[in-house]
Amino acid sequence: MCIAIMKSENKKINKTTLQRCYDANPDGAGFMFAEDKELHVQKGYFTFKEFYKAYKPHEDKQVLLHFRIKTHGKIDKTNCHPFLVNNGLGFIHNGIISGYGDDKESDTIAFNNSILKKIVAKHGNIGLFEDPMVELIENVIGYSKLVFLDRHGNYRIMNEEKGHWNNGVWYSNNSYKKPEPVMNKYYNWDKFNKFNRNTLPSPVSSSDCKHREGDWIVCTEEYIHGKGDKSHVVKKGEWFEVEQIKGKKAIIVDGDYTSPFVLKNVPLSVIDKWEDAETYSWNKSFDF
Repeated sequence: MCIAIMKSENKKINKTTLQRCYDANPDGAGFMFAEDKELHVQKGYFTFKEFYKAYKPHEDKQVLLHFRIKTHGKIDKTNCHPFLVNNGLGFIHNGIISGYGDDKESDTIAFNNSILKKIVAKHGNIGLFEDPMVELIENVIGYSKLVFLDRHGNYRIMNEEKGHWNNGVWYSNNSYKKPEPVMNKYYNWDKFNKFNRNTLPSPVSSSDCKHREGDWIVCTEEYIHGKGDKSHVVKKGEWFEVEQIKGKKAIIVDGDYTSPFVLKNVPLSVIDKWEDAETYSWNKSFDF
């Protein structure tokens, strides 16, 4: 999953929201800001306390923030975001870039080394952000989002429309939000005495639902989506990003396609969170 954040100057993100971002994406946090014509990168925080202590003095500045969940690469400081393309340009990434990364190196590092650094070395920072190059990169990264910041404080978000702005802050997904309670079909009968047994009680909210918008999930069993010629077979082990949850169903996006493939009304019973699914023996055979 991960979450990438672009915070404008003099806009604050409250501590509770940052804690929520960290709790949902606990495999390393980092941030970057431009000051005195230099980029300052601080990363490799593996507790919220150490992250917040480092970030607090800079909370009024224009800052890129990133909270990671491991997909490719080890859980270590090296694989934490942000990353530098060169001394004057850095970036953060949310998503998975298909075809890059391995057990040691994240897909973000591999894409930076193989593509971004080479483009900038040949065409300069400006060349990276010319319209044809932006269109080409956005087509390659699919549903991923890249947020760039240079040493002068200029920023650019690739696939910006796939995230959203909220009070001067751009978020790549909804994992910063407080999850809304899911209504369960089961009832709390303990609240009703014997004189009310003929009265249908109101449903109570359930804490059972572990899925949230912005989660990376995998399919735990083969699932046929749609009917007839429009049907699509979702294979066991395929991964997706949750876009929206409605009751016991979800809208999910297959980030492995350069043109995102959207599946609607997918039962929550056939998907599981990425980190939970990693424990399944069948998942070990997949090269993520």
